[in-house]
Amino acid sequence: MTLRDCRTPRIPHPRHDLPAMRTLENVLYLPHTPARGQPSALFDASRRFVPESVDYRGIGTTPSWQRTDWPEDLPAGVPEAPEETYLFLGGAHLHYGHFLVTTLPRFWPLLAARPPAPVLCYAPVHAAQWEPFRFAVDILARLGLEVREIHAFEEPLRLRRVIVPAPAFQEEAFAHTVFRDLCVAIGADCYAPEEVDAEERPAYLAKTRLSGGVRRFANEDEVTEILAREGVEILHPEGLSFAEQVRLFARRRVLAGSLGSALHTAIFAPPGRRVVALSPGPRINPTFPLVDALCGNAVAYLHQPGTAETDKGAFGSQQRLPDPQAAAEGLLRRMRAMAAEPPRSGPGLLPAAWSRLARRIRR
Repeated sequence: MTLRDCRTPRIPHPRHDLPAMRTLENVLYLPHTPARGQPSALFDASRRFVPESVDYRGIGTTPSWQRTDWPEDLPAGVPEAPEETYLFLGGAHLHYGHFLVTTLPRFWPLLAARPPAPVLCYAPVHAAQWEPFRFAVDILARLGLEVREIHAFEEPLRLRRVIVPAPAFQEEAFAHTVFRDLCVAIGADCYAPEEVDAEERPAYLAKTRLSGGVRRFANEDEVTEILAREGVEILHPEGLSFAEQVRLFARRRVLAGSLGSALHTAIFAPPGRRVVALSPGPRINPTFPLVDALCGNAVAYLHQPGTAETDKGAFGSQQRLPDPQAAAEGLLRRMRAMAAEPPRSGPGLLPAAWSRLARRIRR
């Protein structure tokens, strides 16, 4: 059964203004703890939650995970935090995709300069707890921030003053161009300008070696076997460093893969990437085309009718393709067609300009 194009939702154009930023005094920092059993939050002097500190999804006003009600069980005499002022940058979501589209969008003030105050997050308290999440350590290091510099606390504290930037990207809702600028600066040293689109051999990012995760195709290995015979290089993102993944997106003229957070890595690469994504269903979450629009990428989202849910095992969900042979052939056709298209940004000129600009920003 041949692949069909997915339905992608209409999304707003990227915003060119900067997100809001507020400075508040006498704020309660309430961390998440298993003992309390409640999500974290910031509350102002009037006991109202701070909207800019909250993560939302879509265009609604319901927080995706934080609490908004004042904690009536707060112990008396909450101590003050040691620093006079903090820059609050939200929660460290240590899943690759959520880190990119939920955590990192709050770090846009670091694009122009060092933090104006110590960075405060809901995050691991000890630097060693970050080690299993090397992608986060590497990304923050490229912003000049070591994880040992990030402040986090296990108990409620009073903050004398806190600076709270709103996010530059919100899942399923909006994107500011400053988020793209931030990601360009992070990825700039992962590739050289002359490497952009230098590799004609297509690559496919597979989930076949994952022991668990959010989503995958149970019979993806049947697809990758066919792709490999046709000359497509099969790669596994979990076996690549962050820098290697960014360089991969920069070098390859065409990339493909099953729908997932690995495709968000394109935001760190030069604009104008060509990507073919195999989706389990006919509808695409708006977060994906938001990233595409921000990057200026050409992405073909394809699905195979008849794809069905199967035993999810160690994954959030698993699907089975009804005809892996036809799926592989459909991916190959679309990859070849996209490879034949002219560059979207000129022969390496715009990617080189992005790279030079990002290096100047970082200096």
